[in-house]
Amino acid sequence: MTPYVDGEAAAGDRAAVETHIHHCGHCRDIVAIERAARDVVLARRDELRETASDSLRSKCAAHAAWNRQRSSAMPPIRRWLPLSIAATLFLAVTAVFVFGLNNKVQALAFQMTLDHAKCSRFANTSAPVDAASAGQQWAATYGWPLRVPASSPGTGLELRAVRRCAVTDGRVAHLMYEWRGEPLSIYVLPEKVVGEPEQVVERFSHDSVLWSQNGRTYVVLAHSRRPDLEGVVRYVKANVY
Repeated sequence: MTPYVDGEAAAGDRAAVETHIHHCGHCRDIVAIERAARDVVLARRDELRETASDSLRSKCAAHAAWNRQRSSAMPPIRRWLPLSIAATLFLAVTAVFVFGLNNKVQALAFQMTLDHAKCSRFANTSAPVDAASAGQQWAATYGWPLRVPASSPGTGLELRAVRRCAVTDGRVAHLMYEWRGEPLSIYVLPEKVVGEPEQVVERFSHDSVLWSQNGRTYVVLAHSRRPDLEGVVRYVKANVY
């Protein structure tokens, strides 16, 4: 998928991938996630370069020199592509260390932010969804009960979709809302992942509020707008298991 997303795949390979993802929703999700991750990394590349350690800079320089030597006989466009891919990989590695993603909560928030960005761009969420029906359909499809907070004029929430999230092990429920004209996501994991009390993680101008409740983990994620977001969190806590 990565050469396809990066625009490096040959024409025949691109056609084969496009034919496959037309019929395969799981692989469409993977492509969309990789595109969202690439967009985020590219948008933050200057910030990532500034915070890179001297050791990482040395490794990048050595890898770039090796690529230049290896690709000197390639046409110009083919010379540039391996360097851009290598740079993207190094920036992704930098993100892991610079943003402290060895921490489980931080890593979870990072993954959810990328998924939120991807779904906000690609998902079809044009019509409101009935919360009770969505919860029943989830239980029938995925085998565990899900209580979906209904649309709430008081908090400005309008439920737009309930889908399976492709991050972690794929068992995560992604509840998609519109909140005062902007997308807001609630993620539900069927097990306890984070400890007490609730934690707030800011990534790429988005706030993730994470907590565990009755053996489950919940994440409310939206464009940074605290303290308004606290009202949504209180509403969610009162309307889930």
